[in-house]
Amino acid sequence: YLQKDLNLNSLSREKRVVYDIYKDYLSTEDLKPFIQSNNYRCNFSDTVYPVFKKDMCKFFQGKDYYPETYIKNPTSDGVWYVKPNKGSNGEGIIITDDVKSVDMKNAVYQKSIDNPLLYSGRKQDIRIFVVLQTYGGYFKSYIYNEAPIRLSPLQYDKNNLSVEVQLTNHDLYWEDFKSKHDKEIMESGLQPFTKHKYFKELYKQVEDITIDFSNIVYNKMNNNTQRNLIHIFGLDVIPDEDKKIWLLEINDNPHPTSSDDRLFKPFTSYAKDMIKDMLDELIYPMKNKTNVKPNNFKMVYEKELLFNKWIFV
Repeated sequence: YLQKDLNLNSLSREKRVVYDIYKDYLSTEDLKPFIQSNNYRCNFSDTVYPVFKKDMCKFFQGKDYYPETYIKNPTSDGVWYVKPNKGSNGEGIIITDDVKSVDMKNAVYQKSIDNPLLYSGRKQDIRIFVVLQTYGGYFKSYIYNEAPIRLSPLQYDKNNLSVEVQLTNHDLYWEDFKSKHDKEIMESGLQPFTKHKYFKELYKQVEDITIDFSNIVYNKMNNNTQRNLIHIFGLDVIPDEDKKIWLLEINDNPHPTSSDDRLFKPFTSYAKDMIKDMLDELIYPMKNKTNVKPNNFKMVYEKELLFNKWIFV
């Protein structure tokens, strides 16, 4: 994705960035707010949030919702996921029960959840879309009201370490495995989180993780100047049989794709609707200098920002 650093102490050098997440779903006319508006920018400085997997390892180390993860090979027993530091869409991940034999540089080593909660016999994870915003002197966080449950294409077997059994990222298997497992993929699809059997128990933990993440970012925002910012993140979480949520990683400016809409059967325009809701409820009000009006985005965190100089434009 298009990613540029923001130096909040040198506002004149800020770059206006239009992310692919917006480009794919908006017309040229709709994109004007991102190109012309001086009222906000659409990403935080990468000094305050974990951009890559090694950053996440340091950022969340010791959190009871973050799996055992190391920057160097732990040479320990168990099943491990070795993830390239800058990898995305599941590419390059090694799944092994012999981690001592792996020598991947610039990667993280994350231990598998021993007792994953299955969905229709398949492994599942949940992509939670979270928006962080600074506006009018306040730092706020929002969770989108729906989220896709992503299922592995094949039935779970703890002894089968193939990606078709162990990974849920449909961007990884959609094209490569479609010809081999078309029936399994189409049956698994993407399910709505709000229909999950344990939605209430799981969602409360998602809120708690979002609040904790927001508080860490808030405490890192110690610049002397600030302006209105908005940034979307994708939190990938997995539940275990004890109904405990584990945060696998956070994606910076995640990109809902047409395959999301194609697979998310109950909501055939899910990705497009989410972007529209984000515009109507959070972004256009910032552009027009009015109050945000969250509806499909639920505010879960709010704290006043105290800086020597706040930039109003």
